[in-house]
Amino acid sequence: MSFSQEEGILLRSHAYSETSRVLRVLTPGRGVLPLMARGLRRKVGRGEGAVDTFDQVQIVYSFRPHRDLQTLTELKVLRSRQALGSDLVRFSGASLLAEMLLVHALEEGSPTLFLEVGRAMDRLVDVESRSVAGVLISAGWRILACLGFAPELDSCVRCGAGLETDDAADGAGDGSLLRFSALQGGLLCEACGRNGAGSRLGPGARDDLRRLLAGTPPTPLRGSAVHLSLLEAFALGHLAPNAPFRAMDLLRAALEKGDR
Repeated sequence: MSFSQEEGILLRSHAYSETSRVLRVLTPGRGVLPLMARGLRRKVGRGEGAVDTFDQVQIVYSFRPHRDLQTLTELKVLRSRQALGSDLVRFSGASLLAEMLLVHALEEGSPTLFLEVGRAMDRLVDVESRSVAGVLISAGWRILACLGFAPELDSCVRCGAGLETDDAADGAGDGSLLRFSALQGGLLCEACGRNGAGSRLGPGARDDLRRLLAGTPPTPLRGSAVHLSLLEAFALGHLAPNAPFRAMDLLRAALEKGDR
C-alpha cells in the first residue's frame, strides 16, 4: 500500500453509510478515482470537511491496485464552486460534463483533460448568463476531443473529400447545407449526405461548431438547442452510455425557462 497526493475535481458524491461517503474525483494522474471517505459525513455535521460537487480539492489517499475503492485519508478544498448550485443552468451544465466523464469510466490520467475540465467549471461560475449555453456546449466538445472523439469538420467522414471552411461573417465559403452524422463522427459532403441521416447544418452553424470546438464560443450562441442536441447525439454515440444522460432533461428545461 502506498499513499498518494493529487489535486482533483469532485464529480460526484453519494452516501455509503451514516458516516461515510463515496467520492468520484477526476485527477490528472489516475483519471476518475473512486474514493471511500470514511467519517466525512460526521465531520461535515460538525462543520468540518465541507465539500461541494465540482469543488477543486487536494486529496491524500492510500492506493492499492485492483481495488474498486481507494481510501481517502485527507481532503482539502482548494477552490469552491458552490456558486454553481445557485443557478440551475450552470449546475445542470456542470452535471452533464461530469456525467460524460463518469460514463467513459476514465482510468488513465490526462493532465490536459484535467485542466480543460477545471477551466470549464471556472468559466461556468464566472461568465454572464447569456454566455452560459455556449460555454458549456463548447466544454462538452472539448472534453470529447480530449477523450479522443473530436468530430471531423474539415473533410467528409465517409469519402474524405475536403470541405470548404465557412466564414459566415463575410458571407464567404460553401453556402450549402451539409449533414452532420453523429454516429459516423462528423460532417458529410453533399454527395455522401444526400440520402443519409443526421442534422443538416448551414455555413453559420458549421462555423459556430468550429468555434465551439476551438473553445471560443459565440455570444450568444445561435441555435443553442440544436447545438446541444448535436453534442448529445455525438456523445451518446461515442461514449456509449447504457442510458441517456440524466442531466440532459434538466439542462434543456432550464435553458428553455431562462431562454439562454
